[in-house]
Amino acid sequence: MKRLLILLSLILVELVGLGFFVKGFFPYKKSIPGFATRQEQPADLGQLGSHVDAQYDRLVVMLVDALRNDFVFGNNSGMAYTQSLLRDGRAVGYTAKALAPTVTMPRIKALMTGTVPNFLDAVLNIAESDTSSSLKFHDNLLWQLKNHGNKTINMFGDDTWLRLFPDIFSRTDGTSSFFVTDTVEVDLNVTRHVKPDLEKDDWDVTVLHYLGLDHIGHLAGPDSPLMKPKQQEMDRVVQQVNEIIQRQDAERLAKDKSAKPTLFVLLGDHAMNEIGNHGGNSKLETST
Repeated sequence: MKRLLILLSLILVELVGLGFFVKGFFPYKKSIPGFATRQEQPADLGQLGSHVDAQYDRLVVMLVDALRNDFVFGNNSGMAYTQSLLRDGRAVGYTAKALAPTVTMPRIKALMTGTVPNFLDAVLNIAESDTSSSLKFHDNLLWQLKNHGNKTINMFGDDTWLRLFPDIFSRTDGTSSFFVTDTVEVDLNVTRHVKPDLEKDDWDVTVLHYLGLDHIGHLAGPDSPLMKPKQQEMDRVVQQVNEIIQRQDAERLAKDKSAKPTLFVLLGDHAMNEIGNHGGNSKLETST
């Protein structure tokens, strides 16, 4: 009987210790409720608190999942057109450091809210039916653009955006990120919207989230023979998007001298390590 009590006590201590570990390692981060307004800005922020006119009328965000910095800047990159924009000073490039966990959902949350991700988000990243991960009631950039900027926002690609930002997008076409053996159709399904949707004049913000490069990394690593052709494919999309918005901006400026250009942002949510995986905080996984 004494041995049984000791055994039960040890099990109880282990369970308590495990509970403290889980609570510390997977904290459920609480967010400040509500949405920011201009009236709530502190009066003592000086220049930061003053009103600044928008420099751009429209925004295109092209997010290439797992776009490691050397895939764009490296000597073996397949993104020749993008590199030409950088060389000619028509684009500005830099390496962003993604905080762990370097998986898609927490990285999108970080990009759109400015908050630090936590490891519970890495668990929610694979729970496609989870609704607690929604940012419907959390302040974020897309909500501000839609509700305070009166912007029309479209999204094509990874359906994680649709779960995170319900009721935000006007036109959508989501693709699941978990069919990792698909490195072709998952991107063609996004690209087929580029020309017909961007050439319309009824949008202000368009989000394009490509998954194929990430899937190639998981299947065969960053040195796969499929990797450079995929980079070249993404480069052709960059060229197509850039040429469309440059032409549109010229036409809009000819009609209205007060019109402002379109901002085109190419980025990755995270990178990948030497075998094509991600999630941790190694230099290869965080350099995007």
